Amino acid sequence: MSEYENRRKKLFELLPEGSLLLLHSGVSKISSEDENFPFVVNNNFFYLTNIRQENSLLFLVKQISEEKTYLFIDEYSPEKEKWTGKRLSIEQASTYSDIKNVLTNNVLDSKIDLALKEGSTHFGKIKYVYLDLSNELKVGDDLFIRDYQSRLLSLYPNIQIMDIRPLITPLRMVKSNFEIEQLKKAINLTQHGINQILMYMKPNKFEYQLANIFYCYGIESSRAPLSFQTIIASGKNATCLHYPTQDARIKENELILFDLGYKYDGYCADISRTYPVSGKFTDLQRIIYQTVLYANKMVIEYAKEGVTIKELNDKVIDYYKQELPRLGLIDKDEDVRKYYWHNVSHHIGLDTHDVSDRNKPLQAGNIISDEPGLYFEKYGIGVRIEDDILITKDGCEVLSRSIPKEVFEIEELVKQCQNK
Repeated sequence: MSEYENRRKKLFELLPEGSLLLLHSGVSKISSEDENFPFVVNNNFFYLTNIRQENSLLFLVKQISEEKTYLFIDEYSPEKEKWTGKRLSIEQASTYSDIKNVLTNNVLDSKIDLALKEGSTHFGKIKYVYLDLSNELKVGDDLFIRDYQSRLLSLYPNIQIMDIRPLITPLRMVKSNFEIEQLKKAINLTQHGINQILMYMKPNKFEYQLANIFYCYGIESSRAPLSFQTIIASGKNATCLHYPTQDARIKENELILFDLGYKYDGYCADISRTYPVSGKFTDLQRIIYQTVLYANKMVIEYAKEGVTIKELNDKVIDYYKQELPRLGLIDKDEDVRKYYWHNVSHHIGLDTHDVSDRNKPLQAGNIISDEPGLYFEKYGIGVRIEDDILITKDGCEVLSRSIPKEVFEIEELVKQCQNK
């Protein structure tokens, strides 16, 4: 059984009898009068089909003794292809998805009618229709998923609409060996991209120049898209968690924070590292950096199946409450949240902040971030160290362990890269 067949099989096991799933890939959204934003596939659809083409639909039916799978794509149109480029043929879509029954969208409405009209027994009696009810999912011209839901209910008042996301989310949270390997490749590529930046990181460069180097390296080396908008934040800019502008000139003796990653086959690396621009940490920078590094390692020590992300974050806060007053960085332990206000972790996968149930204990196969930080605007110092870790039965595996983070490693790496 292929990777994608296996995912669909697991979903079938969760669907109740008498169910129909209509899962859309989505369509691009309008950016101006004559242009659309680049199309981004609905990752729940991609997860089950390996198809990234817009205006496609996965059609699953489950009955007592029968499970049926169909994929619907746009019919071939030579005129449309002159404008939009090549589209998947039925044969290609079948190969990519491992779905034998691939049909074109011109028969989709009739297929839905056969399934849902009153008295129809073509697929047995359908009680539940599952949709991806993400509010921002656009499924047709001027048609969002909530409009589509209303349309179905008006045509077929006997059905009950259900949200498929609570069933797909736990599947996506536990990564297969295939998914883990894809993420490892994304992390490896990200490490090479970081090293490219470090070769150009010097005082008087602009932050956006370093961000552009990372972007261009990914595209030129592997056509790898960014996992998210790259953050390059120097000095006090690093005390803004999602610093957006990147227009500052980098100064000598500052720290500079990178939060970045590439995608590989859709899977997102998410790495943060903090470097001394001039190649050497000052005493205060080193103290703050080492404090964050210890918190990062502490999460790695405690992360395992059965632990919650909240428990990991509480460990970090408790440590900061003890350590920061001792170092003279804060006056009282309740001030910790003034200098560390985010969470230490989130799930990673097809989305950088991947679908998850944050209240659920971690399971073997989860991939999460480990990203403690400290942000002291008054000193112009922001430090975040982020690894991507795989949860196992007995602990965790640091997938990004080859990206240096010790003080001596960082200083040596900056020195080597700047001397190239």
